[in-house]
Amino acid sequence: MMIKTMQTIMTFLPMLLTVAFLTLMERKMLATSQMRKGPNIVGFYGLLQPMADAMKLMMKEANKPNKTNSLLFTLSPMMSMSMALTTWSLIPLHNKSPQSDTSMSMIMMLALSSLSVYTILLTGWASNSKYSLLGSMRATAQMMSYEMSIGLMMLCVMYLSSSLSLSTITESQMNIWFLMPLFPAFTMLLMSSLAETNRTPFDLTESESELVSGFNVEYSATLFTLLFLAEYTNILLMSAILSMLFLGSTTMNNTSTPMMLATKMLTITYMFMWARATYPRTRYDQLMHLVWKSYLPMSLSLTMLIPSIMIFFHCSP
Repeated sequence: MMIKTMQTIMTFLPMLLTVAFLTLMERKMLATSQMRKGPNIVGFYGLLQPMADAMKLMMKEANKPNKTNSLLFTLSPMMSMSMALTTWSLIPLHNKSPQSDTSMSMIMMLALSSLSVYTILLTGWASNSKYSLLGSMRATAQMMSYEMSIGLMMLCVMYLSSSLSLSTITESQMNIWFLMPLFPAFTMLLMSSLAETNRTPFDLTESESELVSGFNVEYSATLFTLLFLAEYTNILLMSAILSMLFLGSTTMNNTSTPMMLATKMLTITYMFMWARATYPRTRYDQLMHLVWKSYLPMSLSLTMLIPSIMIFFHCSP
């Protein structure tokens, strides 16, 4: 039991360290796109900037507004981070890692991602602020809407692999990546992942000109750090899921290679950051119009088209 616990800690610690340096990577990329240097003072080329930011947030005084629900105000950021780490435990990073890739891992991931909606709603409601409540309501409607299209597009991949296990899905792409036959589904799932993680151009929950900072406007210090870490952990999680569903197997010569998975994850994460540096924020009605009148009908069509094609070719002489 102690060995498994230590293995789990040694698996999660590098991931949290990756999240810290992911913020530095994003700030450097945004600085490059805007023709400036970015963080370059703390440490060699600014490599210690994430550590300085973490120390600053940990040392700040935690402000708690009046008339808040103290219990939920404190627990909701912890629940948000716990949901992100629990979902990460279903990703098969390595054959010897303590992560368990069950035969129903895809269903469990969708269930856990649905539960994360409650943490954001509780975060905004417990703050007892109009801005945070509006931000949490926007985030809840946005995440619930796009989860339907995400589930249907994942269902297309499950059709081709005939499995709900991430390991089986990746192994079924030894000959050809699912990116080739399912490129429309990959594109829609990538855009839906931006909306699911509340990233630009779909960051309507944190629109500074309307809601100041959205559902986390009343949070500071350690609690804000937990919300911040949960957001970037979910970005890496969606990148890992997209890599396994569409970008082929993570094995080579029957040996698991986490470095290949990390390379694909960083490539997709770069797309998340590139979208923030490139596109402006959309209107909320455009956001909902995209999913209900475009992505949802197209994903429903794909879920009917792909099994029909598979049955036709399987039954043809």
